[in-house]
Amino acid sequence: MERCTDNMRVVKSQLSHCLALFDAMSDAGRDHRLTDLASRLDMPKSSVQRLLDHLTDEGWVEQEEATGQYRLTMRLAVLGQRYMQSAGIADATQGLLERVARETSELVRLTVVDQDQLVWIGSAQGAPAGLLYQPSMGGRIVSYATANGKVWLSTLTDEAACAIALRDGLGQRRSNVGPKALGTIEAFCAELAAIRARGYAVADEEAEPGVAAIAVAIREPNGGMALGTTSVAGPIVRLPRERHAEIALALRQAAEELARIWPLARGGMSERRRAR
Repeated sequence: MERCTDNMRVVKSQLSHCLALFDAMSDAGRDHRLTDLASRLDMPKSSVQRLLDHLTDEGWVEQEEATGQYRLTMRLAVLGQRYMQSAGIADATQGLLERVARETSELVRLTVVDQDQLVWIGSAQGAPAGLLYQPSMGGRIVSYATANGKVWLSTLTDEAACAIALRDGLGQRRSNVGPKALGTIEAFCAELAAIRARGYAVADEEAEPGVAAIAVAIREPNGGMALGTTSVAGPIVRLPRERHAEIALALRQAAEELARIWPLARGGMSERRRAR
């Protein structure tokens, strides 16, 4: 029995390292050096190398022959797309995203709440060719520094929201946030109160320089838990304060429709999340 327990611990550890590696390599815009991955994961290079070799053999990772650097293959993306199609997410939501993109002439994106974080699951581009703002859909959403993250956290208690924000780096020096990102718990809690009163969140150069975003939460009908968020983002010069209320209204209308047709709100998904 003790040996079985030890084996389970080893398997769980290997699985955790594998998932952490997937997360570290999820930026599709670049390849990754072994040294950088080992540093990011705080693991010995030899351990990361063995994991990369195994994932390469299984077809999840590929190595660039000329540079020796690594990238994820499309296998994870294909699995994700397959899941989204089978769950009905893409068909049910894309038309609404495209409508808001046409109305605002900017990038519209959609997230889903996955336990204690947000995950990008869809987008629609409304900006004219040559004026596109098109960030990666693979990056981690920094909760306290993005409109999507802040509006989601505003649906939680202050205690729960602060715990997530601190985990994501609130108050620390971070290179993956913008120059105006919130830096203290006091400012963060004040922001949550303002978002609750206003009904939408704004991130003005908080996620990255020169970019603004407006987001609303998608909540279960009758004011239930947050299922996800939807947002409009673009250069600050195209999203001045005067447009925020108008854009928020378009997003709120879309969010209400999304909540009614949201595939993950049906069946057992919401109950499973509550159980956690």
